[in-house]
Amino acid sequence: MQKIIDSLDNKPLVEIDGRKFIINPLTEQIPCTEAELLREASEELTKKIDQDRTTKLVTEEDKGAILLAGVSLLTGLPFGMARWQPSGVADQIKESFKMEYTKGDLYLNGIAKGDKVTIIDDLVSSGGTLIALIKTIEQVGAEIVDIICIAEKVDYEGCKRIKKETGHEVQTLLKIDMSGEKSHVIK
Repeated sequence: MQKIIDSLDNKPLVEIDGRKFIINPLTEQIPCTEAELLREASEELTKKIDQDRTTKLVTEEDKGAILLAGVSLLTGLPFGMARWQPSGVADQIKESFKMEYTKGDLYLNGIAKGDKVTIIDDLVSSGGTLIALIKTIEQVGAEIVDIICIAEKVDYEGCKRIKKETGHEVQTLLKIDMSGEKSHVIK
């Protein structure tokens, strides 16, 4: 866990439209993401997965995609992905979302009725993207086994919002305080 902590703790925060973003190697590739950091993050996420119940993994294509690929390789589980652009497939599920820095639509691919999915993602901020992803998965008729993320930005209360709006709990490896000029990992 130390590489993950080091990648997110005491990092510069950049404010955009009243929200702070962590400049870091794991989610922003600043500086570049080292293979050992990605390996550690993938291994730590894998430890949290109920592999007896999960039949597929899923995330959205932005920052969670590299983590999902690593977890898929370690577990051998297949994955689906919510994309930000439609693929033109007739039965693609669409759900609108709004998060702290953008809004748009998610289009779910690779998840089918009856699948038992674990959602993997990087950071929870306002929770908007995860709420849309949960809705698309449930629309398809798949079951959500778990939602596992690297960290929650506690100042934005995204995990509380997700629980309130969807009934789902989010497991995080770390919590991050974003109230200062630099990030602070809370263990």
